[in-house]
Amino acid sequence: MCGLFYYLAGKYALYPEYINIKMLSGEGEIKIMGFLSLYRKYRPQNFDDLVGQKHVVKTLKNAFKHQRIAHAYLFAGPRGTGKTSTAKVFAQALNCVQGPSIEPCGKCNMCQKIQSGQSIDVIEIDAASNRGIDEIRDLRDKVRFFPGEGSYKVYIIDEVHMLTKGAFNALLKTLEEPPENVVFILATTEPHKVLDTILSRCQRFDFTLHSFEDIKERLEYICKQEGVAYQDQALNTIVYSANGGLRDAISLLDQAISYTNAELTIEEIQQMLGKVDQKLLIQFFDYIINQQTAEALQMVNQVIDRGNSISIFIGDLIEQARQLLLLQKCGADSGILNYPIEILSELEEKGRVIDSGRLVRIIEILSELERDLSFSSQPRLLLEIGTVKIASPNIDTTIAGLVQRIASLENIIQSGSARTINPVQGVGPKNKIEPPDQPEERDVSTTTQGETTEKERAVGETGIDLAQVKQVWPTVLSEIKEENIRVQAFLLEGKPTAVEGNRLLIHFPADKNFHKKGAEQEADFIGKILSTLLGQNCRPVFILAGNRDNDLSSKKKEVVKQSTEDNREESLVEQALKVFKGEIIKVNYDLLEKKK
Repeated sequence: MCGLFYYLAGKYALYPEYINIKMLSGEGEIKIMGFLSLYRKYRPQNFDDLVGQKHVVKTLKNAFKHQRIAHAYLFAGPRGTGKTSTAKVFAQALNCVQGPSIEPCGKCNMCQKIQSGQSIDVIEIDAASNRGIDEIRDLRDKVRFFPGEGSYKVYIIDEVHMLTKGAFNALLKTLEEPPENVVFILATTEPHKVLDTILSRCQRFDFTLHSFEDIKERLEYICKQEGVAYQDQALNTIVYSANGGLRDAISLLDQAISYTNAELTIEEIQQMLGKVDQKLLIQFFDYIINQQTAEALQMVNQVIDRGNSISIFIGDLIEQARQLLLLQKCGADSGILNYPIEILSELEEKGRVIDSGRLVRIIEILSELERDLSFSSQPRLLLEIGTVKIASPNIDTTIAGLVQRIASLENIIQSGSARTINPVQGVGPKNKIEPPDQPEERDVSTTTQGETTEKERAVGETGIDLAQVKQVWPTVLSEIKEENIRVQAFLLEGKPTAVEGNRLLIHFPADKNFHKKGAEQEADFIGKILSTLLGQNCRPVFILAGNRDNDLSSKKKEVVKQSTEDNREESLVEQALKVFKGEIIKVNYDLLEKKK
């Protein structure tokens, strides 16, 4: 019994994950318990088992077919894309008893040894821990020996970019002119760090990230082989989280099987990965689209207090925004969207109420936030600031943010739904000021000479009646207070005293020069409110007591000239309104004067 124990212990000493030997003292029996990680259990055994990388497989197969085996290869690409697995399959094809062969049998002694890592002719070297010149010199000395069991000696150097410059130089000559029947396979995730002199001596193969379909197909195969029940959306979530790496996907599946007791549901997978439920993400985007900043911040607080990872939450938001953008541009039937139909239908509704430009800006802000997280000691604060930016685009003063706001205004004009702009809060339906109902006008053509119609009595020859201004003045102050209480505080010190043309003269006491200057800075805003409530163009002029004549003298010529050309200006404005199907937001009379 002891002999059997030591035999098994020695046989599997190098591979403890295969077997666990336990002596049951009571009965004197040996219980063998084995477990092998899924990514090792389902490692490809031949070229047909390799997932994706069709360009690599085709070239290597043709090399065997035409007997053009090179002495050195470089496999470059992201982690988990099959570099080491391809190298082992290649070594197995070289040393199979039926080979060199495109299709190694997988059953002969050499194939099985290579699969289990026990072949003395296939040497795997980790350059991260054997990166010095002494290790490479030792390798160079051993290369001269002939293969002990198979036809070829294969050196697989993983993460070769980790070698020191001296080690690279020691490898150069051997790599260029190795002994017969010796093949080097160098694998790296960072080929730009490999010396050009090494690259020029190798055939280079670039491994790409796996497609969603390839990874999912492989996971479905493993689930069927392992007898694992799964929801389709649960498997999709695992594939998304792998970011194109097949080994990462299989490792996550291995973890998920243990976590869910071999019954994969979307709820449990989300809990395992620390992800936020899709419905919550959609609700978050509702808040963003409707500019409900407070509600969005409350949801952020709930997500963090629940223990969800901030980085994962931001990544999920980016993916949601990406799917929404693709849905807008390509449609649900394009084949590039991987969300379930019920989620896509909800996203489609959101796509109708948010323009692509703002969506792109949201993705940019979230991507910058994701990048900055690793450098910040306050990730929660960064997330809150980012949420405010995407929920309140009017506060984004970056060039990209201003460009987006201009694009939004262009869309509003082109769609014929121009709205009044609040200079403090930006564009929005809440900022629109509805003019009061206007009195019904009578037909002036029915009046006789010397008679005055209702409208003429109301507005007089100047176009604005001072009595009407005084009547709506409390409403003017109320509307201004709602929009900007600071401007209202300035205007409370002034009083409308006279009308000249379309100008309303507002007097301030001699000791209120500060308030007068503050009101002058907001003249356009105040004029917009007055024009809307009066139903016609009104331009405020602010005068300090005692300086009225001086203030008006500079305006006299402008008033006279303006009165002779009002019809032409109004004609231009009317034409602009017809072209853009909008309403007057602001008229810059100084600019019009210069243009004339």
